[in-house]
Amino acid sequence: MLRLLSLCLAVMALLSACGPVYETQYSLVPPSSAEGRLCVNQCQQNRNYCRQNCGMSQQACVNEARSRALYEYQAYVNRQQAEKKPIKKSVGDFDRSYSCGNSSCEARCESDYRDCFGGSCGGQVIAKRVCTAFCDQEKPAPAAPMLSPVPPGGVQAPMMQAPTGAAPMSNNGGYAAGSSLCQPGMRVSVEWKGDWYPATVKDHPRKDGRCPVHYDDFGSEDDESVALRRIRPR
Repeated sequence: MLRLLSLCLAVMALLSACGPVYETQYSLVPPSSAEGRLCVNQCQQNRNYCRQNCGMSQQACVNEARSRALYEYQAYVNRQQAEKKPIKKSVGDFDRSYSCGNSSCEARCESDYRDCFGGSCGGQVIAKRVCTAFCDQEKPAPAAPMLSPVPPGGVQAPMMQAPTGAAPMSNNGGYAAGSSLCQPGMRVSVEWKGDWYPATVKDHPRKDGRCPVHYDDFGSEDDESVALRRIRPR
């Protein structure tokens, strides 16, 4: 018991040394039109269907893992008996069903739902980065720099402009979501849960306005179609 407690304290100390832990939380503002609300209902049905598929996939994974565990355990028993050695392991030692999590699958369902809600239905998706652990180590945001007033008769410095050829920027500092970024073969960055990942556009925008992309550092099973507001050039 003492050893387990020491291990837990060591893990907590290690995690606390890593600094605050953040997650992105979303607030959804529904569209005002009747057509938009009907569209949201369809998005919700698609999300429920996606979650059901996640659950069925997880259960199939668990069943397969347990069947494999029985097979490997029986092979182990036969081998031990043939060599006249004691049987010290149980079926549980071969069971790897713990790896059949569906959190990433459900996260994709939620991501697709937000894209449908905000991209196809006209709703508003508001993302907020929130500290969830070790928040006492959170550093305060730096104060905004003070701007000196323009002296009488002085000339105000010109406003900064985007470089020639760069994508236009929106009022909130992000790149405007334009179909010019969604061209086959274009190398872009895609936002997912508050972080940006390098990706390559696979095809032209879909009928619902979303852009099909492939994440450069992941396999084809993670390919998805994302809202244009989640794409920026790199």
